[in-house]
Amino acid sequence: MKAKKILPKVILGLYFIAVGILCFCRFDGGINLPSTFWGIPQDKVAHFLMFLPYPILTALALHTSKGEPRRMILFLLCIVMAGTVIAGATELIQATTGYRESDIYDFRADCLGIFTGSVLTLIYGALSRKW
Repeated sequence: MKAKKILPKVILGLYFIAVGILCFCRFDGGINLPSTFWGIPQDKVAHFLMFLPYPILTALALHTSKGEPRRMILFLLCIVMAGTVIAGATELIQATTGYRESDIYDFRADCLGIFTGSVLTLIYGALSRKW
């Protein structure tokens, strides 16, 4: 039973480590991505996908109010705000590294991923009645 409570928190921690590595490590050879995916710049798709799991993993690891939809909505609003701050901070810090660039469109893709993940989490919770 304890592993069931700890595992989502461990996965969330590993997720944050992976995002930190992707956001702040120097990739000398770069990451080879095709230039576009369905007409969208590939790096923006990568940013969207990098932040999409954030609300889902956070809800699984930290949300405890089962059966209270209003609390889940409030929880997700907090997650969206915190995620927006995290995404903004990563872009601001990247601007100071000298080897990474800050891009408002990356921030926009990050926020869109966070919002989409929150909506998916809310839909899952409503359909499964787990929240």
